[in-house]
Order: sequence, then C-alpha cells, then structure tokens
Amino acid sequence: MNKLDDLLLFAEVVEHAGFSSAARHLGIQRSKLSRHIAELENRIGIRLLHRNTRNVVLTPAGEEVYIHAKALKQSAQNAFAVATDLAGDPKGTLRIGCSSTFAQEALIPILELFLREYPKIKIIINTSDQNIDLISTQVDLVFRISSRQLEDSSLVIRPVCELSMILVASKNYMSNKEKITHPDELKTLNFIALGVQQGPISRDFFNKDHDKAWSVKLEPHICCGNMSVLKSAVLQDLGVGILPRYLCTNELISGQLLEVFENESAWSLHDSLVNALIPTRQNLLLATRLFLDFSIPLLREKLQHNLKNPPH
Repeated sequence: MNKLDDLLLFAEVVEHAGFSSAARHLGIQRSKLSRHIAELENRIGIRLLHRNTRNVVLTPAGEEVYIHAKALKQSAQNAFAVATDLAGDPKGTLRIGCSSTFAQEALIPILELFLREYPKIKIIINTSDQNIDLISTQVDLVFRISSRQLEDSSLVIRPVCELSMILVASKNYMSNKEKITHPDELKTLNFIALGVQQGPISRDFFNKDHDKAWSVKLEPHICCGNMSVLKSAVLQDLGVGILPRYLCTNELISGQLLEVFENESAWSLHDSLVNALIPTRQNLLLATRLFLDFSIPLLREKLQHNLKNPPH
C-alpha cells in the first residue's frame, strides 16, 4: 500500500498555505516535510504543488488529489475520535465559528458547562461579523443567524431556534418623543443599522392583526457591523435599533431600554433564525456531535427567553 502519511502531510501543507507554517504546526523540520511531498509526487508521477519562496499553489492535479487527501485526514481524525469515545474519554479539538456577540452572550456560558462535562475536549472559537465559510476557515461547526431560511445545499443545516427581534431605544432618547404606531414613522427617528453599507436600507415589518407586511426604506443615522456595538450606540441615546430580545432583556427590565412601538400597535419584526451548520453528516467528529447535542437545548432556552410582561 502507498504511504498514506504523505497524503496527510500534503493536506497539512495545503491547509497551512506553505511548508514552513505546516512544519511548525506538525512539529517537524521544513526540509523533512518538503522531502515527503517530493517523494509523494515522484511515486504518483505528477506535480501537486507550484512552489515559490512565499507560498504554494495547487496544480490542477493537486486540487483533485487534495479532495481525497482532505477526506482521508477527516476519516483518520474520526477514527481516533470513535476510539476515544469507546474508551469513555472524549477528547479532541472542536473549532466553532460565529459572530463575536453570539460567542460572548450565548456561547461562552454554555461552553463553561460543556467543558465541565468533557474536560479533555479543546475549543477554538473563530469569531467574525461576516458569514464564516466552513471550508476556507477550517471550522467544524458554524452558528449563523439569518432573516430567512438558508438554502445552501452544500452544508448540513440543523435548526436551533427562532430569535425574537425588537425595535428599541433608550429611555433618555425617547423622553421627548412619541412612540410610533406605524413603521413609516420610524423615518422621524435616528435609525442605527446593523451593517457597513452606505445609502438607504429597507426593513420589513409585520402586522399581526391584519396579516400584512410593510417595507420601510431608511437612511441610517449610524451603521455598525457588530450587534454589541449597535446595542452600545442605542444605550448611548444615539437613536433606535433592532436588537434580539435576549440581548437586551436586563435593560428592558431596568427601564434603560424601551420598545419603540406603542403598546397597542400590532406591528412587529419578523423573527430571525438561528442555525447550526456543519460540512457533512458523514465523518462527523465526536466533539462536534457531543457539542451539538449538549448546546442546542441550552441555546433555545437562552435565545428564546422572552419577558412575560415587557415594559414599554
């Protein structure tokens, strides 16, 4: 049988974008790693990589071989994970991708409980306010919040829960203003938008009494790409913003934040959706499966927590 180790080493070189970085990760000499890849190329009779002083680039043949080398690496990791599971001592590394706000407010409290249960599992959290690509960032699991159903057929989508969204402002900001009864009245207030795009944006509202939707085009007073920053701007009396209810429960209870729609208004925002994304059901890492089963019920409890009688 051909030496499978060389295929695993080849996958490491590709994923670390070079020999030096891969060698440091593997704890071996760069020259030894380069020799293994050269021997692999000689055995199969094709060049896999274009090399230069700074990085490596896959040849067309290398791209094809990498697909199988990556699958081999994943299968090897899963084999060790299964063996560990049978030994009753789960371990390994779980790489999770999500937004920084989700990590801080929802994930970290659950991780404390999870690691108490599985102390030998290591966690790497890759945070970004942009959608994280599972393949290019090499994460095992991504939590993604979206305004509509995801339709990426290349990924396995595991629904977590719906996320209640509300229009809020600080008590100070609203002290000399009337609450609104229709989405169009939002144009009279300073709107703080999530995102970094310039120009007008549209926001959709829903009337539960009349079962109709309404879209409003707004010129944001402030734009920011992070939900926690948006919340801070609202708390600093800079305008009104759309926030997940779970993120501002305490401030609603204390009266720091108010819902901007009148109590009698039937207008509201559509719920967002929280999904867990994994690359494939096949060869699912033990740590990923354990964390999904452990975290999803707790996330539902955390994210769907609504005030029974929210102040207005």
